[in-house]
Amino acid sequence: MVCSLVEHKRREDKGKRMKKTSIVLLSAVALFALNGCGDAPKSSPEAKTYSKTAEEVYKQSCHKCHGENAEGLTEKKTPPMNDRQAGELELDLYDVKNDGINQSSGTEHDKMAHNMQKLLEKGFDYDPKAMAVYIEKNFYKMPPKTAPAAEAPAAH
Repeated sequence: MVCSLVEHKRREDKGKRMKKTSIVLLSAVALFALNGCGDAPKSSPEAKTYSKTAEEVYKQSCHKCHGENAEGLTEKKTPPMNDRQAGELELDLYDVKNDGINQSSGTEHDKMAHNMQKLLEKGFDYDPKAMAVYIEKNFYKMPPKTAPAAEAPAAH
C-alpha cells in the first residue's frame, strides 16, 4: 500500500511538471506567433507617414515634366505615365525612389532617380502605391474598345 501511495505521488508530481512544461512551451509558441502582430515598427514602410498626398506631389512637382495629364512632354523627353495601370506604375516608382536598385520594371531611371533625390530634399516624398493609384485613377487612357461589327441578316 505504501508503495502504491509513493508511486501515485510520483505520477502526480510528474503530471504537474508536464503541465508546467506544457504551459511554458505553449506560452513561448504564442509569444513567437504573436510577435508579428500589432503596430508596424517605425522603420517599416507601413508605418511611414508622408507630409503630402500623391495629388499634392503630382500637382506641385511631377506635372512640370510629365504633363498636366501625365501624358509626358516630348521637349523634356519625359515618358507618359497615363498609358500604364497602377501595378506597373508602382514598380516604376519604387525603382525611381530606390535609385533603380530594385530593377523591378526592367527599365533604367537614372535621370529620374537623380531628380527624385532633389525632390526628397524639397519635401516631395510620396508613397509609390498611392501615387500609382492616383495617376491611374486620374489620367489613365485606355484604348477605346471597339464593338465587333454587326453582321447584316442573310437574305433568303
